[in-house]
Amino acid sequence: MHARPSWLLPLLMLIVITATIACGFALTLDGPANFDAPILLWFRDSNDTAQLAGFSWMTQFWLSMTWLGDTTPRLVVAGLAILGLLLLRRWHSALFVTGVLLSGITLSTLIKGWVGRPRPQLVVHLDQVGSMSFPSGHALNSTLFYLMVTLIMAPLLTQRTARWFLYGLAISSSLAIGISRIALGVHWPSDVLASWVIAYCWLGLWVILAKHYWPKALT
Repeated sequence: MHARPSWLLPLLMLIVITATIACGFALTLDGPANFDAPILLWFRDSNDTAQLAGFSWMTQFWLSMTWLGDTTPRLVVAGLAILGLLLLRRWHSALFVTGVLLSGITLSTLIKGWVGRPRPQLVVHLDQVGSMSFPSGHALNSTLFYLMVTLIMAPLLTQRTARWFLYGLAISSSLAIGISRIALGVHWPSDVLASWVIAYCWLGLWVILAKHYWPKALT
């Protein structure tokens, strides 16, 4: 039985990323996806779409979740992780983490400029925004940051329970950050979904290539 070519999966991931970006162009030209408006409105009070549905503290809750995806907390987490790797003399891993995170920021910024999708105007924005809508930088970069750091740091933990907890925390945080951008009305759901797809494929691409050509980065 022949081994699967090492380039096949990375190629597939690049195709998925490209197709997702193409969907962004289509959404910009043709308007929101069928599920965008209903999901966006689901978070809002039916009598006043300027307010979130549910308890009065929901706005602050989602603002707290979205804060986890802001640049400052992401850089603090990444900086501590890189510092820890340097102290452990894991130079390759530290450089690898830095490369993945910087490339993610660059990729997100470039796609936003290329696609140029406007922010949703269907509901009032409950957070300040200044860039384009597709993809969500918060969702894309937080997924990359927290999962990349977990991928490198989890093997250092001796207990399996602790490793699974760390992975669960990273995944749940990235999901909550993405959902918060929808709840706050600053992104269409399709923006966030695309961000998760791009982030997972981009991270997977880096990891697969590192396993083949830079194994010291993952050990």
